[in-house]
Amino acid sequence: MAQEYPTLNDVAPSWADVQIAIPVYGGATVQTSDIAAIKWSDKVEVGTVRGTSGGRKKARTTGQYDAEATLTLYKAGWKTLREALASKNPKISLVAFDVIVQHTPPGESGIHKVKIVGCRVLGRSGESTEGTDPEKIEVPLSVMLIEEDGVTLL
Repeated sequence: MAQEYPTLNDVAPSWADVQIAIPVYGGATVQTSDIAAIKWSDKVEVGTVRGTSGGRKKARTTGQYDAEATLTLYKAGWKTLREALASKNPKISLVAFDVIVQHTPPGESGIHKVKIVGCRVLGRSGESTEGTDPEKIEVPLSVMLIEEDGVTLL
């Protein structure tokens, strides 16, 4: 019988298996476990040539690539990242860095790697609310390229 869920050696990768490093260009590499989430996406927008073929597609362009990502950090993680960026330039939105997400589930030797290349901070938002949840800071990123195990969309 075929499995109905994706696994690696019967152990599905989880957030507990993730390691994230943030090398700042020309600066230190930020290693923190104070990251609550990371979200990334990329896409290619393709142009089409139709000509006088009755509206049918004749050809398409290579396309235009775009990528985006968001880091959600706990307050201590944001402070660590912010200080590393500010040590290069107090205008932290001008400092470039990569985000490297790696995981190896227990019992595996292979490493799955997503590299978010050429990031810059676009903004920050936080919310303090009543309750027991820790404060988090959401940081949208400007991204140049996303590599997944060395593979890119374009």
